[in-house]
Amino acid sequence: MKDFIFIPIKILVVLFLFIFVNSNSFAGTKIGKGEVIMSEKSVDWFIQYIRGKKSMKPMAFILSSNGQWSTYWYCPAGSCRSANFMPTIRECQEATGVECGLFARRYSVIWKNGIKPKKSIVRMKWSDQEIRDALKEWGFYGVPKNSSTKESKESSTKKITKKYETKGERSIALSWEGYDELIAGKINFNEKDYKGNFSLSLPNNDGECEGNYILQKNGTGTWQLSCSNKMGAAGTLKWIPDKSVKGVGRDYNDKKVKFTVSQKG
Repeated sequence: MKDFIFIPIKILVVLFLFIFVNSNSFAGTKIGKGEVIMSEKSVDWFIQYIRGKKSMKPMAFILSSNGQWSTYWYCPAGSCRSANFMPTIRECQEATGVECGLFARRYSVIWKNGIKPKKSIVRMKWSDQEIRDALKEWGFYGVPKNSSTKESKESSTKKITKKYETKGERSIALSWEGYDELIAGKINFNEKDYKGNFSLSLPNNDGECEGNYILQKNGTGTWQLSCSNKMGAAGTLKWIPDKSVKGVGRDYNDKKVKFTVSQKG
């Protein structure tokens, strides 16, 4: 008789639940495909995604097919839950007018461009340059192969050199489906080169939330929020320097989230 390994039934159940939850956390999500060159801001956003934050780890990175629009989701409090990313992908498509899809699942780049190898894993311990080099090797970063030297020189002269920085506190009014009342409070933000972080307290001592956002020069942007009660949300925003900001999105359970940040006082 051949030897066999006995696995206790409790362990089998745990393994089954782990595989089921993790395989379904991305069920039905559209994986990106086709050639795409990520913008500098999308690459910066991706590096920030890979780094994680405190006990939160990367879950999913969404990208537009023109490489300009991107956002990401974290596993709240280090506990990955099933989530439907299609609403975020649809928001991306509505905002850009191009196809969008899942670029990375946790640390693995899964966008299909016909260049990258099957196993394209980015390590958290890599330096920023190592991540950029990997994206370039896989065909997602740098000058496209069919671009001429002249085009490369022209694009390099258009790089933005002006620095932008602001920080402080503003009032926020947020509606989150599931809460009966409007959530009003203050957010503390720290923004540099059109990228920033902010914090927010939920009512009824439900938890503390931390988020970040990235802005484009045209006044649009993306945001994501992760809370200590294992909830989070992500979406898009419209922004005018020193004036009010309006954002829309959905949480991990596909519930609507909307907010308005007051003008600079």
